[in-house]
Amino acid sequence: MPSLTNREPTTPAAPNDMTIAECYSRLENFLRQHSDIKQFKVEDDRHGMGMVSTLDPIYATNIRLSERTICNFMLNNGFQQDGDHILSRK
Repeated sequence: MPSLTNREPTTPAAPNDMTIAECYSRLENFLRQHSDIKQFKVEDDRHGMGMVSTLDPIYATNIRLSERTICNFMLNNGFQQDGDHILSRK
């Protein structure tokens, strides 16, 4: 359970503690760090936690956004849908 007081305020938040802005920032950073990778897989646990991974699951990040929200963000930022859970760069 998250603490009510954070002794180290610069410590990155855990995915379930993240604000929406932190979630989008984490997603943008993940996609930017892996700009050479063309395809990504988007999933969620149906409880508000989503995951974006490279198609060959070497790199991944968890985000407190649903699969649909993550897909919409990626579609609006230069990706196209190749399957139910697969998105690729245009």
